[in-house]
Amino acid sequence: MKKSGLNAVTLRGILGTCIVLLVLLAGVGFYFAQNLLHNFAVSVSHTIADSQASGTGLQSLQTLQDELSTQQDIITKTNNIFTSTTTYQTQAVQDLSTYAAATGITITNYTFPVVAASSTATTIPTTQVTITLGSPVSYTNLLKFMTEVEGNLPKMQITGINLSRISGDSSSVKIDQLTIAVYTR
Repeated sequence: MKKSGLNAVTLRGILGTCIVLLVLLAGVGFYFAQNLLHNFAVSVSHTIADSQASGTGLQSLQTLQDELSTQQDIITKTNNIFTSTTTYQTQAVQDLSTYAAATGITITNYTFPVVAASSTATTIPTTQVTITLGSPVSYTNLLKFMTEVEGNLPKMQITGINLSRISGDSSSVKIDQLTIAVYTR
């Protein structure tokens, strides 16, 4: 009878093949595990970099917000430089009347143009108002009035004045008209 089965040489061959296969499988497994860990490490480093960048961005945003809140009075003043085209007449009459009363000048007439002045891209849009003052006017009071008008918010600028001397009175002048540009938006 012939014995079938495993003998020592066959068993040694099978075990050697199994060991070689296990070593190869372990090597392939370690290779894939290393690639997986490398990709995960890259992902984590990108996440850390993004969080640091957004933290820096958040800090700069907070700094800008703090600066904006401390500069609020400048922002308000900047917004008040121009008046609305719909309310400029009321605003101009109110401001000019206030300055005239404060300086002792009488305004007898306000004239606004029928059509608003057109503006181009290179100029600031303005609208003219022509006022007539009661004569005679003290030269000192006129200078005070003009200073108040020029320093007004919304911005107004004197663009034309017709005045003449009054004979025999060195402290007063006669004013026909005073043209003032009102800056609008």
